[in-house]
Parts: sequence; C-alpha cells; structure tokens
Amino acid sequence: MHDSAARHGAVPPDQPLSDERIRGDWARQRPLIEFIAAQPEGRYLICENDADLVGYARMVRFGAMEELTELMVDPDYQGTGIGRALLERCWPGDPTRDLGRIVVAAGAPSDLTLYTEFGVMPIGGHWHMRARVDEYRLRRSQETDAPAPEVHRLTPERAVEEWTTLEPDAIGHERPALHEFFARDRTCLAYTPVAGERPASLCWVSSGGESGPAIGHSAGDLVPVVLAALDRVAAERDLEMLSVYTTTLSWWLIRRLRRLGFRVFWPSWVMCSVPLPGLDRYAPTRPPHVL
Repeated sequence: MHDSAARHGAVPPDQPLSDERIRGDWARQRPLIEFIAAQPEGRYLICENDADLVGYARMVRFGAMEELTELMVDPDYQGTGIGRALLERCWPGDPTRDLGRIVVAAGAPSDLTLYTEFGVMPIGGHWHMRARVDEYRLRRSQETDAPAPEVHRLTPERAVEEWTTLEPDAIGHERPALHEFFARDRTCLAYTPVAGERPASLCWVSSGGESGPAIGHSAGDLVPVVLAALDRVAAERDLEMLSVYTTTLSWWLIRRLRRLGFRVFWPSWVMCSVPLPGLDRYAPTRPPHVL
C-alpha cells in the first residue's frame, strides 16, 4: 500500500514506513478487516514463493454483490501476472444479474484496464479528501450564512433499521451485517428535517475518528451529517489533518468541503458490473476497505 501511495504521489517517496506506523494503522483497521474476513461466502487468496508472501486478494459478499476489498502485489513482483491470477480465482467466470461485482480501484491505467476484464466498469470517482484541522475549524467558525441543522444520535437498533431503509436504493445492494457491525463500533448521527418523521441522512463516526459511510435521501441531505461527523472528530481528537471520502457525483458535499479547505489527496474509481443509482447521495467508509 505504501509503495502504491508513493508511486502516485500521495506520500513522499522517501518517507519511511515505520513499524510504529504499521502497528497504529493495524490497530485502527483491525476490527473492520476481521469483520470482512469473517463473512460467509467470501474469498481470501494468497500468492507465495518458497520464502515469502508476494500477493493477496480478499473478496467479501453482501447480499447480491461481491466486493473486492483488497488486491496487493509485492512491488518486486508486479507486472508478472500475479494480480490477474488472483482475480481469476477471486472472481471466477462472469458477473450475473443475480450476483454483481464492485471494487474501489486505485492504480495506474493498466490496473483499471485489468479490472474491466472481470466485468466491472467505472461508475464514478472515489476521492480521499483532506484538510488541516486548524483551517477547517477557522472556516467553520466563519460560516455565518450556513445555519447548522439539527443532528442527533440514534440508538444502534434504530440506526440499523434506518440504514436498511435508505442505503439499498443508493448502492444497489443490501448490507445489514455491515451496519450491525458499525452499530457495535461507531455512533450513528442522523439529520431529521423540521416536522420530519424519519431521518433524511445518516453517518457513522467512530471514537477513533473514522467517519462514514453516510447516506442521504437526497444529495443535499448528505451535507449536515458529514459535517457533524467532521466537527465531532475535529473537536475530540488531537489531529493535524481531517480525512473524508466522497464520490465525484456528490457535488453538494464536494462543494461544501472545498469551501472548508478540503483538497483531493488520493483519487480512485468506483467500478461495478451494474449501475449504482444513488452515489450522489452516498459517502464511502473511512478506511475504504468496503464502499
């Protein structure tokens, strides 16, 4: 992952990847990765030579969708066909009307071309956006023309119920098990319009500063809950940078984030075997192991 980030300019090529940083990243991401690994009907494949692991791929299934969550090859072995071989075993045959495929794809054009050979095509961009915390706080304090809508917390049971209602129409498949996991690991923020009976948008946020996914009834409804999650992280965590993921179809959210100092840090693609109807009102997870 670090080598890929350096090649694409997201981190300096000479920036060391310390054991401390690896342990910190693993501690934050371990619960989600272990949840993914435990799901039935998934696949986890490794490629190794006589001495070492040189590549691996992991796929998780949610309802009628198989999502490729990771495909990694050791830099010394890239270009030797290992990635293709892993995909052939992870995604055998073609996608069908009853079982689709999806991947958040970061990489060079050749990498994206390889994915298209397995039945997925670009649906929209997937952007990692970042802003300095001090700049974000300053700009938020200066927003006099943007009154803050009422955002509240939901109980875990109510959160899962509302996600089950709002999400499937946006991403084309159901993921109740994922939201049951988030209900144990994160807090669900909800925006309910004045006189509204049901929430118009939802966003998960963890005590460790991991925000998303978020979903709205409309694209504009996405903004209040995402900003509420960012406000919470900025206030409670000692961080230099804020991070959030968006789809490039979420114009309302991107426009607001740009006003608050966010810039594109890492661009990638959402690729799927079927159209996804509502990515303009959806914000992906952070970290992005699943959409």
